[in-house]
Order: sequence, then C-alpha cells, then structure tokens
Amino acid sequence: MKIIVETTVFLNGGDAAIQVATKRILKGAFGDDTEIVFADMDAQVAERYYPDNAFICFPSAQILKSRIVRLVNRLTKGWLQFNLIYSILIAVIFVERHFGWLKYPGHGGAVAKALREYIAADLIISTGGTYLSKKHRGSVAHRLPEYERDIYLGKPPIFFTQSMGPFGDDRIFRRLAGVLRKSPLILVRDRKSMAFAKELIGHADNIEDVADSVFILTDQDKIERRRAASRVARPGRRPRIAVSVRPWADFGERDREVGRAKYHQSVAQAATWLVEEAGAEVTFVSTCQGIPEYRFSDSDTARDVLMYLPDHVRDSVVVDSQFRDTEALLRKIDEFDGAICTRMHMCILCLCRGLPVLPICYERKTADLFRSLGLEEYVTFIDKIDPNSFRNLVERWWQNQESIAEKSSQGTIALRDSALSTVGILKNRFAPAELQPEAVSA
Repeated sequence: MKIIVETTVFLNGGDAAIQVATKRILKGAFGDDTEIVFADMDAQVAERYYPDNAFICFPSAQILKSRIVRLVNRLTKGWLQFNLIYSILIAVIFVERHFGWLKYPGHGGAVAKALREYIAADLIISTGGTYLSKKHRGSVAHRLPEYERDIYLGKPPIFFTQSMGPFGDDRIFRRLAGVLRKSPLILVRDRKSMAFAKELIGHADNIEDVADSVFILTDQDKIERRRAASRVARPGRRPRIAVSVRPWADFGERDREVGRAKYHQSVAQAATWLVEEAGAEVTFVSTCQGIPEYRFSDSDTARDVLMYLPDHVRDSVVVDSQFRDTEALLRKIDEFDGAICTRMHMCILCLCRGLPVLPICYERKTADLFRSLGLEEYVTFIDKIDPNSFRNLVERWWQNQESIAEKSSQGTIALRDSALSTVGILKNRFAPAELQPEAVSA
C-alpha cells in the first residue's frame, strides 16, 4: 500500500514523535513494505533533519507562497484565498489525471509532484494533533483545501488521534463538518473531543476513542527496570531532573508580560527547590529545540528562566539546546529520574520511559491526560501558575515519587494498549483482503 500522511510539522519534535508512532502503527496494520510519504509544511527542511523519511510539499501551503495568490489574497482581503487554492489544486489534478502528456506551467514543480503522489496513494491520513477547533480557526481554514481535494480524489482523509473542538458556527466549520462526515475514520484521544465531533457532524458512527499514538513507543521493560532500580539506594548519586518549557503568550485574564513572568519565575522556583532541597542536577531539554528554521525554540525560553535563578543554583542547571530526533530524545530521557514538562508530547515521551512527570498545562489535552492517569492533583494550568504554590507542589511531587511512578506506569501501559488497538482498527477497515485477520489465520 501507499499512504500519505498529510499536514505534518516535523520541525516540531512532538509532531515528529507522532509521525514515528504513526509509521509504526501503519506498518503494523498493513505490513513492513507499506510506502509512507509525509506531506509536510516545511518538506525541504524536514528532509535534512529526518533523511530516512520520504517527504512532499504541503500543496496548499506551497501555493500560498505564490506571488499571484498573495496578490489576489491582498486585493480580496482574504475572501478568495482558500477557494482559489482549492480551484488550483483541482485544476492541476484534472490535468495530471486526464492529460498527463500535457506539459503545463508548473508541471515540474513541487505542487505537481506532490499531487502525483496523492493520485497514486491508497489511503490519506491527516496527522494526529490539536489543530481542529475554533481556537485554531486559521489552521482549520488552511487545511480545508487539502481535505476537499482528498474527497475529490475519492480518498477522504482518515483523521489520526486528535484533540478536537470546541467548534465555531460559521462557514469554515460547516465546511469542516462536511469533510468529517465523509471521513471513513476519526480517531480522538478523549471523550470531550468525541462529544464535540459528534455535535458538529451529527453522529459518532465513524469516531473511535483511542490513546495518543505516541504511547505506542512505550518501553515496558525499561519502565519495569526503572521501577525496580528506584527501590535501591544510590548513595553519592545526585538526582537528575529534566525540565521542558516552551514559548507561550496566552495567559487568559493575566496580562501577557505578567503571565510570562509568573510562568518563568515558577519554573525557576521549582528548579531552585530541586537543587537546594533535593540536591538535584537540572537540565532544560525539550522537543522543540536545535532547529533554527522552526519558529519556536524551547531552549531560548529556558535561558529566559535562568535569569530568575539565584547565582548559587545556576552551577547545577544546564540548558541543553541540541537537536535530537525521537529515538535520540528517548535515549536522553533515559538519563533522568523525573521531569517537569510543559509540552504534552515531552510529557508522553517521559511517561513512555517510566519517568514521574509534573505537568504544566497550556491546553486541556495535557490536563485530560493526567486526569486519566489519576494524577489530576499534580496538574497546574499555565494561566494560573504561581511561584510559591508551584514550588510547594514540586516539593509534594518529589516526596511522592514512588506512588506517582506506580500510577504513571500502570496508566501508561494501559494507554499503550489503547494506542496499539489502532493497528487492529485500521487492519479491519482498510487492509487488502490478503492482510485481513481471517486470511492470515487461514
């Protein structure tokens, strides 16, 4: 089979982890010889950092770079933009399918190359993530021409594990509802998302509730070895704590600068307590770092946090700004004893290796995850964070590492099994006859 996974953002390390997991799930469902191509927002750059994957451009994003489209967009104040992109995509597809001999302008370009891959694909998958909601309206509008083109090709997209909604009541979301109704499968990672999707499309017949795909990367042996090692005294060894921060600007009712200062001061207070009271070494390390072409750099935020640290603490704190792919990042995580994480997929990768995690939640998806683990008492929302109360929470979290690790390990294994169930769902619905369970057993 040939499968396109579209609208990926490999330059975001969390999204790259989603794609590693997605690839593993797809090969589990359809076989190791399955051809997987990623339609990425920054395909050329992604190719340099992830050379073992096949990339094509994200067609509508590429079209948006056109001077003509930008001019039309400016003249019509954005009114024609997405209809124009959709029309261009359909026109190019029509020529490719019916007049392959015609060497039209752009025949050798990135968009035409990508659309040839789409025409040849057996399945199209929209990557997992958190991008279909009224909070991300622009992201929804940006993706709609892609989805409507997929439907035109007779290959409506499968939606991998999503946190969806709430949705707005306007033209953009009415178009999205039409896409979701035609999707053969929508995977959501929580009940709230299922309720929002059901409300938008009017039924839940094509919706399945499964854990985030990245949980398939869980290493049960490493978790069990870590649990056994944690019960053994290690004299002379300082605890090692990973801290993942990220740039953030939405602090609810708080002024942006006040909210950012509270956030940075709180993380600094946490690091200070861990160094002074737990004797820990603290390393700032995250999923989004070391790629200058990406718009976010978590290590820059880490350096901002350092300004709030007392001088005597800084010698025990390191900012790691190195780029790592998913496997290398997992190996780095193995070095630590616990983690304080803002980015959700840094939380998940740490859980996959058995680390107790203290989350700072910037969207409900992280809070929902830790509630499912029975660890809601350790959840802090970024728009409510306070330096003194967060320091107290870090102390309580550190003192209860054993019970937290127990809950985390049990819950993580259950979430891995849920993510693994996606393999069976895909195989039963979409695999060729020879790969169906009955055919294999026969």
